[in-house]
Amino acid sequence: MPINTQTLSTVFLYGLLCILAAYSVAGASASESSYWQDKFYIERSFRDIALNAEYTEEGVPPVIKRWTQPLRVWMHSGEGDARTQRALLRRHLETLGSIARLSVRLVERPEAANVRIYFAADEELDALVAREMPAIAENEFAHSWCMGSIRFNRRAEIVRGTVVIPVARVTAAGKLESCIVEEVTQMLGLINDSRFARHTVFSDRTDDERLTGLDYLLIRLLYSPALRTGMTWDQARPAVRRQLDAWEKIGLIRRAEQLVARRAAYPFAGG
Repeated sequence: MPINTQTLSTVFLYGLLCILAAYSVAGASASESSYWQDKFYIERSFRDIALNAEYTEEGVPPVIKRWTQPLRVWMHSGEGDARTQRALLRRHLETLGSIARLSVRLVERPEAANVRIYFAADEELDALVAREMPAIAENEFAHSWCMGSIRFNRRAEIVRGTVVIPVARVTAAGKLESCIVEEVTQMLGLINDSRFARHTVFSDRTDDERLTGLDYLLIRLLYSPALRTGMTWDQARPAVRRQLDAWEKIGLIRRAEQLVARRAAYPFAGG
């Protein structure tokens, strides 16, 4: 069915902002602590990251947004090692598909894709961003390692996704894998960066660069059958609490770190 772009809204996802101040976390490191396994901590993190009103001024309602159709992902490599880029992307897509229980696969033609990932050369960035993300101010991309956008319809169903990764910039900083993980994961519908949550790739306070146990739970919550696109927080909260209660009883929250590590066995290290 053709998509009527007149009915779509766009959210831009700014990943790994260069201008963020560094935050220190006192005491035990996030990976060594279990504070994030508290049900109320998970609940607040989910609300903050999935339903925060960060983009309300841009006309984006604070409701559940997620994919309801299979993800068909096309990748463009304009610079760098395309084989490594494809391997990192494929592995992360497989991880996300497994956690969210979504059908996700790479396709060979851009016309067959509803998600486009650009590993871009410097000389193609301006034209690429102007074509794929025309609403972005010219100077905004200069302050980010990478950037993504999603488009969703009136039912809050995400129907398109785009990620642009400037290869030279992120490779020099060792951030290639980080950009893939954060931007592609945000594109599932976890669109807000959080100043509350720690031990997550969506945190403004910590520097986690790979999916954590908390991220695993947030993705599972977003794609829980008990939730529907378009739900407000008041509508979603009872289902979120029931789901967390059930997961606590079966030990899923306690095992989340092991479960995500098993799925996200990244084949390459560094940038």
